[in-house]
Order: sequence, then structure tokens, then C-alpha cells
Amino acid sequence: MGWALNEIVDLSSPEATERILRLFRFAQLGRCVNSVTHDVNNYLGAILAYVELVGMESSLGAESQRMLREVAGAVNKSSALITSMTDIARREKPDVRLIEPKDLVDRVVSLRNFDVKFGRVQLQVDYAPALGTISIDLPKMQLALLYLFSNALEALALVEDRRLTIHVLTDGNDVEIVFKDSGPGVAPEARDRIFVPFYTTKGVDHLGLGLPSARTILEGHHGTLTYDPERGFIMRLPRDGVN
Repeated sequence: MGWALNEIVDLSSPEATERILRLFRFAQLGRCVNSVTHDVNNYLGAILAYVELVGMESSLGAESQRMLREVAGAVNKSSALITSMTDIARREKPDVRLIEPKDLVDRVVSLRNFDVKFGRVQLQVDYAPALGTISIDLPKMQLALLYLFSNALEALALVEDRRLTIHVLTDGNDVEIVFKDSGPGVAPEARDRIFVPFYTTKGVDHLGLGLPSARTILEGHHGTLTYDPERGFIMRLPRDGVN
């Protein structure tokens, strides 16, 4: 039937067990995504319809109209993100393209700009010179950054001093995108588990899938995602054409 056995795998080994568990967890993730995207898009559609209905009121002032446009824009961006997640789950061929790291980060910042303003977060984005280009599946990598952005915003909701800095720099042959927030940080006892699917310290309302999904996307691009208590969350991606 065309099958070839290239190696014998010891399924009783800890490494094999971990790989099997990881595959199972991400299979569960796929089921979760497919089961909720339809309902979420319906809810977003209802919100957008009410926003447009309120916007037809002639008595609304200019500032109220502007705020409604902000809400409508955020809803449309959320719907686009949900569609992107569904496409990623279904798509077999990656949408790989060369892109400048600044362009990637700017796209994600624009998607979360409303949340930054609403949450009164002081956002600073620093770009080192001569970053070069990276070869990525753009929808997937945007999703990875959005997971990290959401993680930072959730941490900042716990404190009064809300600062988020995104550093984009080079380190040898790699580009680093570093998310550093002024939140409470990751507790020492949780640092070894934050990338394990379904592990969360945020209560039952959180599935614990954002960071594991982001790391999987990075690994699929020959990159890494790590956490350093001093620097924050560090994404590393190989620069195109650098040996």
C-alpha cells in the first residue's frame, strides 16, 4: 500500500509518550476551533448589525459616530481573525512569502490597536535597523503574534501600570520579536508548563491553548518561542538569505 517503515519507535519511551500526548492535545484544539468558529461569527454578526442600527440614529454626535466606527472596525477584524483560524485549520498548502519583520508586527499592532486604547496600555514598539526579511506563512505568523499580544493584555489587566514593549531586533542569523509587559510575570513553578496545551493559570474561562499554538507555529518555521523572566516572551525566526 506504499507504506515504508524507516525506523522502529519505542512507544514506551518518555519522548514518544510526550509526542503522542502533544498530537492528541492539538487534535483536540482542531476540534475546538471548528466547533466554535461558526457560533462566534454569528455573535459578531449580531453585534455588527446592532452597531449599524444605532449608527442610523440622526441624534448621534460626531464623537459617538466615531466610537461606533471603532467598534465596527474591531468586530470586522475579529471576524477576519476567526476566518483566518478556520482557514489555517483546513489549509494544507502554506501561504509562504517574504516579508519585513516590521511589516508583520505593524499588521498585528493595527489589529489590536483598539484593545490597547481601551485597556489604557502604553505601547512602545522598537525596531532595530537592517532587520532583513523573513520567509513565513503570513496568516499563521500573524496568529502566533496575536496569541502573544492577547497573553500580554491579559497579564496587564491585573495591574495598574500597564506597559507593553515589543522589541524587534537581530541576533546573529535570526530575528527576535520580544514581548515584554509590566504584568506580574510567570510564576517560577509555572514556567516549565506554560507551553503545554490546556495548561492555564487563568481559571476555567481560559483553555490554555494560545502559547502552545504560538510555539507550534514558530517551530513550523524553524523558529523558537521561549520565556525569559527578565526579557519576556521571545520569538526567534531565521532571517532569509543569512547563513
